[in-house]
Amino acid sequence: MTRYETLITRLESTLPSVNPEELQQLMSSASPPLVVDVRDMADHQLGAISGSINLPRAKLEASIESHMSAADQKVILYCGSRGRSQLVCQSLREMGIDAAFLQGGLQSWLEYQKRV
Repeated sequence: MTRYETLITRLESTLPSVNPEELQQLMSSASPPLVVDVRDMADHQLGAISGSINLPRAKLEASIESHMSAADQKVILYCGSRGRSQLVCQSLREMGIDAAFLQGGLQSWLEYQKRV
């Protein structure tokens, strides 16, 4: 296992996460989270979760607060499958932001949507 893979596996086991069904429920709640696609714009344009915004990982930490409706708004991060969203989740939590990642990323969301 590479050091990168070891890091991502550790983050997946220690950071808060939601599965696609939980995300669907959160998005329908009275206080929906900010759902953020951390992939680059080209990937986002190929497909994304409806209602999500695209903030590529490179500049996300610097601009996330300007997209939050309240300082305590929950932020759900996703990427293609795994990796980038866990890294961003860790840094946002270090900034004091209530962040979680979508388990399995966009791939798991699309599979879930086919079943419902």
